[in-house]
Parts: sequence; structure tokens; C-alpha cells
Amino acid sequence: MSNSKRKFLMATGVFAAFGASNRLVRADDSNATRPPASDKPLPRTPSGDLGPFYPVEPPLGTDFDLTRVREGGPRARGTLIEISGRVLYRDGTPQANARLEIWQANDVGRYAHPGDTRADAPLDPNFQGYADIRADAKGYFRILTIKPGLYPVDGIFQRSPHIHFDIRGRQRRLVTQMYFEDTAATLLAQDKVLQHDLWGKVNPLPSTIFAKLQKERSTLDAAARRYQFDIVL
Repeated sequence: MSNSKRKFLMATGVFAAFGASNRLVRADDSNATRPPASDKPLPRTPSGDLGPFYPVEPPLGTDFDLTRVREGGPRARGTLIEISGRVLYRDGTPQANARLEIWQANDVGRYAHPGDTRADAPLDPNFQGYADIRADAKGYFRILTIKPGLYPVDGIFQRSPHIHFDIRGRQRRLVTQMYFEDTAATLLAQDKVLQHDLWGKVNPLPSTIFAKLQKERSTLDAAARRYQFDIVL
């Protein structure tokens, strides 16, 4: 972390607060975003901090379905969603077989992590909350999960609903946090971690951090709403 970024965190009070089996998952080609027919490079997905709740050790389940700890077991509480997209280079070339580690809070904003000890937000024993997957040969990936809840940080501000990604391609690695385009603007505006990750360049927020809600429902589960999130390394 650079000195300038550390000073920004200290000034906002965030620094003190934030002191695997693989499975190939292919998205439905008809629903996936394709590279634009243009010579203009795609904007890179912004990087973000790993955060304090990266899993100490992976849970029993690590596949694309974060809503169950084991196949056929009970499902986690919350709003069911699918996240699908592609991992791309800036020229639109797909990053074949990229590895994606994905982790998040449950529907009440609690992480299955020893550092998250809030008694007011219960753990969900049926929520896997973590995935370790690979994109397919055309860069497609998708997961089935629960929309994460918001949570407070030291009584100073609230974290907007988000999902963590650690993406490793052949030549590049990106750690980022994905947000939801249907989150209230007022909630996003007070999220100091989001401000820090974007170096304060939040007016307007870049569209590349948002998962976009789609009209089509998920093909993984008819009850799930589907979001699109392409990642550009």
C-alpha cells in the first residue's frame, strides 16, 4: 500500500477499521456479453483491497453454488441471484481458464470469518459464501449466490452490498470488489471503502464496478435474478 493511500485511509478512519477445488462453469452463450467490435481498449476493472475477511481456510464447499454448503443440502437464506460474465483482456480477447476466487457476506452482512464477531448479525450455517472456480475456454463464468447484506464499520459508515473477486489470468492478477447497480446512490456515497478503492474518483462512479441487473432470469435456478459482470484485466 502506498504512503498516499495509507494517509487517505487514516484520514477517513478506514485504516483502523480494516487493520480450494476448481470447477469449470460455462455461462449461457445467448446471455453473455461479447467483446465490442471496436479498436478502442476496454476500460480496466478497478482494483480494490483484499479486505479483512478473506477466508482463513476454504469451507467444505468451493464450487459455483455459494448457496449450499454441500450438494443437495439446505439452501442459505436470502435473495437468490446469479452473477455471470466474462474475463477479458482490454482488447476484448477472452482470458481462457482464468481462476476466480469469490467470497462475500451473507444476507445480513456477516462473514464466516473469525474476525467478524457481531452478535447482531447471525451466521448462516447453510451459506458457503466462497467459490474457487475457473472460467471456460471463452472466458465465461457464473455463480449462484445470495445478494449480500450491508454492514456497519465501527459505527462510522456502512459498507454497500458487494462481492469480492480475486482473478488470476496467465499474465495478470486483479483483486476487486463488485457492487450492484440497483443499490441506492446515498448508500454508495457514504461508503468510505469504496471511496478509498477508487482514490476518491467517485463523481460519477465508474460503471465498471457494477453488476448490471438483466431482464432474463437465471438458467441455474428460475427463482434467481441475474446480474451481468464482465471483468477486464
